[in-house]
Amino acid sequence: MKKLQTHIPCSPEDIAKIVLLTGDPSRSQLIGNKYLKKSKLVASYREFMTYTGYYKDVKITSTSTGIGSPSTATAVEELINLGAKIIIRVGTCGGALKKEIKAGSIIIPTAAIREEGTTKEYLPPEFPAIADFSVVNALIKNANELGYQYYVGINRTHDAFYGQSQNLRKWGSIYLNNRMKNWLFPLISSEMECAPLFLIGTLRGIKTGAVLAVNANPEPLKAIMEGKFNFDIPASKIQTKEAKASVDRAIRTALEAAVTIKDEL
Repeated sequence: MKKLQTHIPCSPEDIAKIVLLTGDPSRSQLIGNKYLKKSKLVASYREFMTYTGYYKDVKITSTSTGIGSPSTATAVEELINLGAKIIIRVGTCGGALKKEIKAGSIIIPTAAIREEGTTKEYLPPEFPAIADFSVVNALIKNANELGYQYYVGINRTHDAFYGQSQNLRKWGSIYLNNRMKNWLFPLISSEMECAPLFLIGTLRGIKTGAVLAVNANPEPLKAIMEGKFNFDIPASKIQTKEAKASVDRAIRTALEAAVTIKDEL
């Protein structure tokens, strides 16, 4: 029998091969209580709250990580030790970085910029953090079938929720270049957890992906670079109705994707 993990203290039998990873413990609880059948709380320690149940007869675990990359890396490592083979992050990203991506949409990242400290303790920053293609395709397929508005592109993972906008601006320099300003720049979201999930998944041989709820008004990177976006106005204020709707869409997309890829286990 495998040793109990330090932060997710349960047995491998309690953890499904497919795991939905949330930041917010209340979202893990929501998935367990509302979306899964025959669900039970199998572990609760610090920010790590873990439920296991069934969705359309597929065994699924939901685990929370709290905010940021260090705790996400901890959860991912321990879930893999407990037997997880597919981990899909179900998170939020606030306001998207393109004006056309409105609150209520969902984002499916293909990769994450590693602008955080945790993954640098695994590999140099030049090594990419990439989602598994089969997971990305399953998420896209099911978002389509559910009729949701979704966007696919590159995500930025960073450390400071209240960090300075200058750290974001370096990624928008393309918009100030006359030759490149009209190119299709694929950086569309910013959050705090995807990079360690994708990188550790690659290193440890499991499949990973993410679906992000857009729960605030856009904060377009192009407008920021051109000095046309005012951070002092409540442009990123959470829209309660759309925020709840986008989280529901992200959860349902992830669950249906889990059903789609279960045969790859």
